[in-house]
Amino acid sequence: MSIKIFKLDPRIAKQCGRNSVKQENLGRRNFFSRWLLKTKCNRETLVNAITVRNFIKMAEKSISFRSHLQSNTTDLLDSTSIPCTYTVRLVISLVSRLAAYTEEGVPLAPSVFICNSVSQLVQIAGAGEHVALSNYIETADAAAKILKAAAPLCSSNWRIYVERSADGRTCKFGVFCGSNDPSSLTVEELALSELDPNFPIVRISQSITNKVEVSTSAGSTIEFRFNDDADVPDLNNKLKIRNLAISTCRSLSPVDPAFQGFMERVLTAAIRASHGTLIAVVSDGGLKIPPRLSDAVALAEPLDLYLRYRLHHEESKTAVSVSRLQSAAELLSGFINSDGITVVNSTGKILGYRAFIKSGEPNAPSDGGARTRAFVALSELIGNGLDAAFFRSQDGRMELSGANEGALHA
Repeated sequence: MSIKIFKLDPRIAKQCGRNSVKQENLGRRNFFSRWLLKTKCNRETLVNAITVRNFIKMAEKSISFRSHLQSNTTDLLDSTSIPCTYTVRLVISLVSRLAAYTEEGVPLAPSVFICNSVSQLVQIAGAGEHVALSNYIETADAAAKILKAAAPLCSSNWRIYVERSADGRTCKFGVFCGSNDPSSLTVEELALSELDPNFPIVRISQSITNKVEVSTSAGSTIEFRFNDDADVPDLNNKLKIRNLAISTCRSLSPVDPAFQGFMERVLTAAIRASHGTLIAVVSDGGLKIPPRLSDAVALAEPLDLYLRYRLHHEESKTAVSVSRLQSAAELLSGFINSDGITVVNSTGKILGYRAFIKSGEPNAPSDGGARTRAFVALSELIGNGLDAAFFRSQDGRMELSGANEGALHA
């Protein structure tokens, strides 16, 4: 109908397109009346104009996802013994803002922990501390103030806490941190490992832009998406990173589960902080970079993460051993954030970085960007020098290919 109307009277179509938005709050009826009087239109034009006016009116529509957010958030908080409408409103607001939060154009992705006592939260998190940033404020409307004041402070090991009052109507907020020991469990692992009915915890964090994860100490997790990605759980990405960590430890004898956990934490932080990356794991603890990755910047001496991890525990976690292990973990993160492929082996050694690979069939058609094509080429080396290949796209999609893929995904 709209096409027919605009075709019948181009003057109306042009004028409506130019002025309808500007006149939205000034009274569309007055606009049409003045236009009709000015042009002295006939009856047919009048009917067309009224139809256009009604069409524009019908086209005005506002769609909110708040009801979906509210129902899912309410169910999630009920499972943690926080049946509080004020806290539900706070979580909804935090989720909506954290989907693509920026300060002065800089993207920020802090983790927010909601609890009933920050002192107890810090105690659970291990050797840490907290800094209060407010007195009690209204909980339901606190999200904007919390993120504005605290989000820029949350780099490295710092996170935001929100301490609820007894009835949930008001809250205080600030920042806190856990242990700086890179071999220790993360705050997330410690705080969300098991449910204490007397001390429920809710964590809100952005996994990637437009995807926000809400987890509870009851073991429940919901991922809210604000895009049109395929309905494949990004929670599987955690499993892929875990399996990558297993691959980096596969040739250790004996296998050290604690070091595997350390590698998983280091890789998770580095991969999530990157804007896309590729990682290749050389099989059987080999110290040579495969020939097709010969463009890599090879380290003169492999960086042995497992040796540093073992010395850290043998030396009773001294300040020197903490610094040595932390420095190695930060360097691995730097490698992963560089262009090209980071090369490690299956005994926890970093062999090189900034490697590039060409497809074995230069003229073969391929889909996707350069990083996707490189991952396809890397996957061809699985079982022929590589134990695993890992890929993360700029938009957060992750893939893992491995020689024992069934075992990796077990």
